[in-house]
Amino acid sequence: MGIAFLNVVMIIKFLTLSVVVLAVHLFGVSILTASPVAQTQAHRRVAKHRPSRTKKLAKAGGWAGAGFAAARAAGPAGSAAVGAAKYRKDLKAGGRRRTKALAKIGAPIAAGAVAGPAGSAGVEAVEHRKWIKRHILRVKAH
Repeated sequence: MGIAFLNVVMIIKFLTLSVVVLAVHLFGVSILTASPVAQTQAHRRVAKHRPSRTKKLAKAGGWAGAGFAAARAAGPAGSAAVGAAKYRKDLKAGGRRRTKALAKIGAPIAAGAVAGPAGSAGVEAVEHRKWIKRHILRVKAH
């Protein structure tokens, strides 16, 4: 008796819901319009802003400081850990992108192991040679 009563109630609820959906469809009112949620603009443009140069420099300085501190505390393993954290998405990607990330992490460590701090500085100078040319040597393009 109880299960039959529940079946009848479920059928009535289903029929009521289907009648409401059919009525909304026939009247041409979308369900989103019928809901009491506030309307938003359909063609709203998002303002695009240029990234801040100071934030970019602060991030670069933060990564450099973290790598230096980790290298002082834990040696080459600490430096490698910071490099892996910095290039984690590149390491996950695979292919040429992963190879370049491994080179960016491993080259300063290997140069530092072979030639000491001068080797690490040399690798950084090679990686940032265009920036050094533009900002320190003030060489203009011709």
